[in-house]
Amino acid sequence: MKPLLLDTEKNKLVIRLERNQRDLDQLKNKLNAYTCEPKTQSLFERIEQLKNGLENLTASNIEILQNIKEKKKAADGYIDSIRDQFIKFNQLQANVEEYIVGARQC
Repeated sequence: MKPLLLDTEKNKLVIRLERNQRDLDQLKNKLNAYTCEPKTQSLFERIEQLKNGLENLTASNIEILQNIKEKKKAADGYIDSIRDQFIKFNQLQANVEEYIVGARQC
């Protein structure tokens, strides 16, 4: 049986998810900057993958946040999903930063 989270812990997770959503928007803006324009076919493919990943993660974040705010399901029911979102966000953020460094070197 999983231990129940305190309301403050749930709130922290939701706030962190909201912050991650803002960070996703910033990552999108970085990728859309002219300094990140792809100059090779492989960079073009990579940026498209990253943009798709950002869109998918954004959609998932918004869905989780809306459902929690509308109380369709208790926050406890989304804990694993939220933690999974954090993992995906961190991986995607690292990939975007790696792309930016590579794109600027070309």
